[in-house]
Amino acid sequence: MIRKKLIVLIVILALISVSTGYVIYQYEQPASTNVMKGDHNVLVLLADTNEKRPGIGAVDMAYAIHVTDGDVKNITPIYPGGMVSSTLPEPAAAGGDKLKLNDALWNKDTAADAADAQSIVQENTGIKTDAVVILTPPAVDAVVATVGPINIPGYGTITNNSIDVIRNLTEKKNSTLTRGQATDLIMNPILEAAKNPTKAPSLFQTVTQQYLSGNIVIIPNDLMTQFAISKGLKLV
Repeated sequence: MIRKKLIVLIVILALISVSTGYVIYQYEQPASTNVMKGDHNVLVLLADTNEKRPGIGAVDMAYAIHVTDGDVKNITPIYPGGMVSSTLPEPAAAGGDKLKLNDALWNKDTAADAADAQSIVQENTGIKTDAVVILTPPAVDAVVATVGPINIPGYGTITNNSIDVIRNLTEKKNSTLTRGQATDLIMNPILEAAKNPTKAPSLFQTVTQQYLSGNIVIIPNDLMTQFAISKGLKLV
């Protein structure tokens, strides 16, 4: 009984902390540091964790999402192919000269890797981003299940096999799609759902659950708190 009361107390304290966060973020933080206030660009990276590296994995696709007061206003697809830094070195194990966007999440220091990805994107597209969201295949599958069904022309309906779909669309002998184009077919309906008031609440809840499960990485760390507060979600 004491243990149960202690757990309840911890939960209450956590909820109070989140409530305090409402005040801090909504009234004290300037728009320059609060991504949920004002105009910002968020870099979304889709990572293939099956491509083994010391870090998260390979960057299959990227998107620059422009948000105004936390609401999605514009989505710019960014194809990693050919995007290379003019200054950042490629890891020796990757066998290259300058760092490619595809290899930006190579190392274990995810925060540093995210900054490198932002640098490469800005250098190649001119888009400066204020935060990074990294999605892994389990997170994408969970989101697909929430906003779906998603139907891929010539392939069928996607359920919990997004990475297999991408490979089947790009690696067969008669494939005509690039990795980025195939990823677009899955991600575009998801990103559009974020702008749909009937689908967004369940999508946001799934994002929160996947974040807490470690399948979504968000940098800076407090961005998830900002997001949760702005959408009225609970992180506990």
